[in-house]
Amino acid sequence: MNNKPNLKKVSLCIMIIVMSLIIVFSIIFIINKNISDKQDNEILEENKTNDVELPKEKNRFEDLTLTNENVGVTVLYYHAVDPAHPGEELYVSPTQLKEQLQLIKDLGYTSLTMTEVNDYIKNNKAIPEKSILITFDDGYTDNYTYAFPILKELNMKATIFVITSETDIGNYYVSSSQIKEMSDYGIDIESHTVSHLHLDTLSYEEQLEELKSSKSKIESITKKDVLSVAYPYGDYNEDTKKATIASGYSIAFTTDTGLADRTDNPVTLDRIYVNSLHSIDTFKDRLLGIQN
Repeated sequence: MNNKPNLKKVSLCIMIIVMSLIIVFSIIFIINKNISDKQDNEILEENKTNDVELPKEKNRFEDLTLTNENVGVTVLYYHAVDPAHPGEELYVSPTQLKEQLQLIKDLGYTSLTMTEVNDYIKNNKAIPEKSILITFDDGYTDNYTYAFPILKELNMKATIFVITSETDIGNYYVSSSQIKEMSDYGIDIESHTVSHLHLDTLSYEEQLEELKSSKSKIESITKKDVLSVAYPYGDYNEDTKKATIASGYSIAFTTDTGLADRTDNPVTLDRIYVNSLHSIDTFKDRLLGIQN
């Protein structure tokens, strides 16, 4: 007789436990369903976003007349840009530089990146009919202090060929941080070898080391491929050309006067020298004379 109340209590406890389990599992089911529905909705939204056609990045040559003919590219090469050395040939003043670059724009030239020049020379890509590559040899600090702001103001592309052994030594040449800043902005930082030696006086192995090490150091700073080298003093020989290719460069520049075109060997491209002794009229005559 005393077992009946106990059985009732046990039955009641079992019922309570069963009901509790049902409630708990129901709550878990509802929570999981809500999470699943949310994930499904997120996937649907993501798919909708992916289906939307994003606006295409504008081709900067879109409004220009392009040519794929071998018309050649005018490649200017400067050195220092500093107002403190009037009359010294290698030191173009900031005023001179700005006047010359403004003239280039006024004459309808488009300043190119090194990639665009490489694609034109090596890959037969079309470029604007009046194209120009602006370069600076050696990588002096004044290129950062004076030339860089002018290039930004005029929205022009340019390349600086740096001597990597001089990087971060004193204040005469650009530092790694300056190189990175200019590269991030869009200025191409390319090679002028490690030590700025006369390459044609070195062995093949020595030239290879000068070219490879310089390329590697610049790439470690900019995190971008180095496509080109400018030979110090314009000096090169057959070993230089072989070492340049073996080092992974696509194109290279000399100091021989002329346009850079597809008839040149890609690792001996011509350039046009600019110095402080050139008046604006002389600069214009040289620019147009070479072009014509």
